[in-house]
Amino acid sequence: MPTSASPVVAAVTRLNATQPLRPFVAYAQPSRLSFIQARRAASSAALYSRAAGPSPAHSPRAVSGVHGKAAVSLAARGLSASALTRAAAAPRGAPAAAAKDSVAPAVADATGSVGSGERLLQPDASLALDQQSVGKLLTVWMVYQACGSTKLVQMAPKILKLFEKLRLSWLSNAVVRRTFFAWFCAGEKEREIVHAMRRLKESGIGSILDFSAEADLPEDATTAGGDLAEAARAHANVKADAFAKEYFHGMHMASQVPHAFAALKITGLADPEVLYRLSMPHQPLRDAFLAADHDNDGRVDYTQFKDTVLPAMPGGARVASPSGMFSMVDANGDGQVDWVDIQMALGMDNPLARPLYLSDGGAYGALESDFEDYERMVARARAVVQQAAEKGVRVMIDAEHTYFQPMIDHMALVMQREFNTGGSSQTLVYNTYQMYRTDALQRMTDDYERGVREGWRFAAKMVRGAYMELERGRAASLGYASPINPTLEATHALYDRGAAQLLDRIATAQREGAVPPALFVATHNNESIERVLQQLQSLQIDTSAEPVMFGQLLGMQDATSYALAKANIPIYKYVPYGTLDEVMPYLIRRAQENSAVAGAIRSEAAQVMAEIRRRMLGRTRRAHSVATSSL
Repeated sequence: MPTSASPVVAAVTRLNATQPLRPFVAYAQPSRLSFIQARRAASSAALYSRAAGPSPAHSPRAVSGVHGKAAVSLAARGLSASALTRAAAAPRGAPAAAAKDSVAPAVADATGSVGSGERLLQPDASLALDQQSVGKLLTVWMVYQACGSTKLVQMAPKILKLFEKLRLSWLSNAVVRRTFFAWFCAGEKEREIVHAMRRLKESGIGSILDFSAEADLPEDATTAGGDLAEAARAHANVKADAFAKEYFHGMHMASQVPHAFAALKITGLADPEVLYRLSMPHQPLRDAFLAADHDNDGRVDYTQFKDTVLPAMPGGARVASPSGMFSMVDANGDGQVDWVDIQMALGMDNPLARPLYLSDGGAYGALESDFEDYERMVARARAVVQQAAEKGVRVMIDAEHTYFQPMIDHMALVMQREFNTGGSSQTLVYNTYQMYRTDALQRMTDDYERGVREGWRFAAKMVRGAYMELERGRAASLGYASPINPTLEATHALYDRGAAQLLDRIATAQREGAVPPALFVATHNNESIERVLQQLQSLQIDTSAEPVMFGQLLGMQDATSYALAKANIPIYKYVPYGTLDEVMPYLIRRAQENSAVAGAIRSEAAQVMAEIRRRMLGRTRRAHSVATSSL
């Protein structure tokens, strides 16, 4: 029996054939400029030598319409004077200086092994298994057994395609639905999804509701023109509108359980090909900046900017006034600009910078229509986050593939600048940092510095990453350096250094009575969790207002999740939902992730079977203490 159609697919099917390209609701206003961008733009001369880029509809609005705050002092944001945060507390330009070949040094033993004393984290499988029926435990045991077979997991995508080819998808879907889907997902309907969230809440575990449909570049992408290209664009925008409506529904469901989060995937709010084209200039621009910074001080002057940095952009050659462009970037007029200056001034949210992204006819750069689609994407994201704010739901923007990530990061920063300002806002927007990337810690440091300058609260979710094989394979096939750390140990070290850096800043802010940044420690690695718990204790960080939280995926590392909940430590589960077809890529990744830690998954399977036997034999269980309750 075939699965029901996805709501996204159904919406596209109904509307795509006849629906003209139309504006999304609330798509009436151009992108808003930050205070600093508006000040720069107000004094800028004609920057470009010939007509190019966005239409007049994209011109900046008057300064009176600008939102945002003036830059605030570093001290007011609670920065530490320790070596851990010296880069961020240094004069302007220091964060970029650290980006050359290194990251900020961590405090002593921050990346070493956890001490041999009493561990604060004592995972207890019984706390989680008590919540499950014997039937559910048998399902879980079968799932873990399947994940423990590396060959089976590797062959799973091919097996599913074979069943599809043989017109037996109904059979494979039935098996997946009753096993992997039942354990790793909350369901398809609102009633069962909210029920799953409430059950977690009863155990002291919060929820991050995640519509798990994913978007990526088409495998057989071809260049189309004329009516065909416009039809494809209309299709993509209708699909993005449907995704936005599903996110609205997700905010509504999340609001039914107190203090919940909802995840947001930017690739659902725009055509992935648009995101790809707009992200293209980021790495060449970054490389050009580092090449121009001859003395490694993290700053470049006008000549370096004009001769090396500007030409790296697709539209750099059309700049008629490089000095005017440099003045727009150089906010304080000291003749030097750093990487954060460049990000702030030359982002897509500054309409004056958009012609820099425009292709001169080749494959590198954006199309003019991409600027309108960018505005649509911003409008969709703003409408979704605004609804979250009205319903008191916090938002996590998911990280995705590296070839989209520059625009995903950009969108996260735009939303954080607008909603992470306190006051009447009832939400907090988190960006996600994949610490398996070689540049992850530097990006996090730069974004923190940008929050300091623009006056909004920095909020970060740290993960290790879920697309390692894809990223390495793509880099090898296209001939560029892999963005992924060369070893697992390097990723562990970068993760722990990033956590230590933010924990130090949170502690300093709390001591000074300032609003601290927010850190969400999303990991299944118990060593990293133990290290953060020890730092929370040694730094005397108060977690009652949740400046620090922990998170794991639904159906994974439950012994740790329930132990943290019992100890009153803020803990959340990612709660995926959607139709089986929509979440299938997610389920395959979960199976692969579990297979990669075969020893741990075998241990979990053994614990589940021991619980089944205990119940069948009517034995009692020994009590287990949780030492984390002292935090």
